[in-house]
Amino acid sequence: MAFATYTVGRSSQADICIADPSISRIHMEITVTNDGRYFCADRMSTHGTFLKKNGEWKPLKQGYIDGADSLVLGTKKIKLSSIINSPAVAGFLKQKEVNEDVEPMSFKPIRNTATGEIESSS
Repeated sequence: MAFATYTVGRSSQADICIADPSISRIHMEITVTNDGRYFCADRMSTHGTFLKKNGEWKPLKQGYIDGADSLVLGTKKIKLSSIINSPAVAGFLKQKEVNEDVEPMSFKPIRNTATGEIESSS
């Protein structure tokens, strides 16, 4: 399975930089699979990542989401599609190499054995 992983945050070190003080330096990761799906994981951000599903905002630790889904990063409401489809990011995503031989996360997650959710990273 081919994929590419991108960091999102306010830091210039993030692959996708969003200049907002409520967003953590490295707030979340988006993994784009070769079949066009998006797997998002919060990187233990200060103010959290929230996903709107069925009219309700729910904390998002990790999971597959649709490009049309709305997210809240810190206090900023944004659609995933606006991150992925913005002209600067779209060009950036096309230039990135897809690597099939590495772990999709840039950090090694420590998972809750009962739920599988990320609890912390090493």
